[in-house]
Amino acid sequence: MNAHAAIEATLHAAEAALLDAQQRGDVDAIAALLASDFEEIGSSGRRYDRDSMLAALGTAILDAAEITDFSLRLLAADLALVSFRTRVRRGGIVLHSLRSSLWRREYDAWRIAFHQGTPCAG
Repeated sequence: MNAHAAIEATLHAAEAALLDAQQRGDVDAIAALLASDFEEIGSSGRRYDRDSMLAALGTAILDAAEITDFSLRLLAADLALVSFRTRVRRGGIVLHSLRSSLWRREYDAWRIAFHQGTPCAG
């Protein structure tokens, strides 16, 4: 596996962990993925920083999310932009979002610095 593919696999797995309901219950594991200056603009339009995101983990209702169309663009050796689509079933409704994240390698670990989710049509 080449370096680009290895980074893509690592970040795809990290994004999946951030969206997985069971893994979101492990605050320490999620905290390890968030940069100290993390910011998010959620698909609801709500803004989060690292502390508010970690506090919201226990209260958020998140069904299993399907990730598709995942792509990685390396902006620098230690900076990556990923984009993808998600499909989440909440009750009888299916919600679709376009998502993008900025990941930064810090001390040999990738941490998410920024994320934005935008609702879209299926």
